[in-house]
Amino acid sequence: MTFQIIEKFVTISGEAPIPGTPVYLIRFAGCNLNCRYCDVPYTDRITVTLSENELYDDILIHLKKYPFLKILLTGGEPLKEERQAALFRVISKLKSSTHVYIETNGSIHIDFFPEYAHFVCDWKTPSSGEEKSFHYENIKTLRPEKDSIKFVVTEKDFEWVKEKIEILQKVNPRLPVYFSPQWGKLNFKDLALFILKNRLPGIMSLQLHKMIWVNEKEGIENGAII
Repeated sequence: MTFQIIEKFVTISGEAPIPGTPVYLIRFAGCNLNCRYCDVPYTDRITVTLSENELYDDILIHLKKYPFLKILLTGGEPLKEERQAALFRVISKLKSSTHVYIETNGSIHIDFFPEYAHFVCDWKTPSSGEEKSFHYENIKTLRPEKDSIKFVVTEKDFEWVKEKIEILQKVNPRLPVYFSPQWGKLNFKDLALFILKNRLPGIMSLQLHKMIWVNEKEGIENGAII
């Protein structure tokens, strides 16, 4: 198995659940969805290909230089079926070396949980054009102490989101929920008021990296800082 990767670099995590945390971000190529608001339009731009052992070694090299790094796997879709088993093997081999955060689009059933892995599961809203893609079994299987659900919203999604929150409260009420505004499409204040007025059990999350690196390359390419 080889992993096709778009880019990898050391940066500050911009989003929930670990905003502001130093991470080694690895962005995998390819996605099974086509969201209208995707901020990574280059999901098929492959810059490096790594074997299973090479990916594991690459992560260890960065952890040796920067032991406090968390690992952030994103995409594209990291959990695409053809690489899922190999990716979980890499994560399992890391054991307690670090914590690994996996940003997934919610369309794939998550049923394998390496001890030090955390799933950040996106529940696609109607404004994404992919609202029917969510795998509902994930609501039951995600672990409140380690995993979370995220909604990326515009004002048009508000009523829909309230309905989904009701479902979450019935099935997995302790699961952390984050609300992020679609960048440039929803005022931060409007999202804050939506959460407060509706007494929603969730946390507002902003894309911190877009505030730090405005019109600049994000982070440090290939960990050059270390």
